[in-house]
Amino acid sequence: MNMMMQKLSILFLHLILLVLLCVHPLTTVADRNSTDWCDKTPYPDPCKCYFKNHNGFQQPTQLSEFRVMLVEAAMDRAISARAELTNSGKNCTDSKKQAVLADCIDLYGDTIMQLNRTLHGVSPKAGAAKSCTDFDAQTWLSTALTNTETCRRGSSDLNVTDFITPIVSNTKISHLISNCLAVNGALLTAGNKGNTTANQKGFPTWLSRKDKRLLRAVRANLVVAKDGSGHFNTVQAAIDVAGRRKVTSGRFVIYVKRGIYQENINVRLNNDDIMLVGDGMRSTIITGGRSVQGGYTTYNSATAASDASAFTVGKFIAGTAWLPRTGIPFTSGL
Repeated sequence: MNMMMQKLSILFLHLILLVLLCVHPLTTVADRNSTDWCDKTPYPDPCKCYFKNHNGFQQPTQLSEFRVMLVEAAMDRAISARAELTNSGKNCTDSKKQAVLADCIDLYGDTIMQLNRTLHGVSPKAGAAKSCTDFDAQTWLSTALTNTETCRRGSSDLNVTDFITPIVSNTKISHLISNCLAVNGALLTAGNKGNTTANQKGFPTWLSRKDKRLLRAVRANLVVAKDGSGHFNTVQAAIDVAGRRKVTSGRFVIYVKRGIYQENINVRLNNDDIMLVGDGMRSTIITGGRSVQGGYTTYNSATAASDASAFTVGKFIAGTAWLPRTGIPFTSGL
């Protein structure tokens, strides 16, 4: 019996040694490969640190797979940063800090959305092609990075950098998104598939046939007029009503009659496919009066801000060939 137990013990020890010998080389290879891939990025240290501390590193076989992993890492860090910002606001009583926190929470929420849509767009399902172009991904990633900078700029404007910076700096989110942009940019250059040129009729090649018809014959869902002849006398009121619609498929057109509208408009997240049409640049004017000097952050001082996708003022601002009667001034960078 004792002899049998000794044999079993020796066999068990051999099995443990075999497992250890197998595991160690795999771990070493994984660490080395993560270093090799991360060294291709502008900020290799945050890349290496993330994959070292988050369930190791699954070796990609090509650059496009590495891009997916980088976007996943950036989104994970963005979610953590937003959670930290939300928790920091629970006991905050300073008005300036509250203003910056509110902006940053919104901005990081949008960053998560942009990273998520990028991840879904560049992660094809089995047997299917990507649902977005590399150019689309570059645009969304750029928006995500801009959001983090706008958060930082807002805290600087109101002199509360020492409050915001420690909350978000540990995540290295801007560096991780920059790595995403660099890798996606390499794929974009190699593929050269980001065609944004216009066709012979003046429309962008990515514009759908349905939207082309809409732009040729615009019919308003709501009318805004200063003189009371429309549904509302402020643009924001019309946008808010559009945001409550149950079905969001297709463009929702808001016609803003001639006049000077002194307001700051905001198209919230998920209020998609809003299209503003005016009576010309010199006739329909939206002008906001907010500024940093007035106690507003950079984010909240914009005359027009959009968290939603397909907000047409930004998309067709240079489109006088398509919309001769449209021209609503807006803050640069929308």
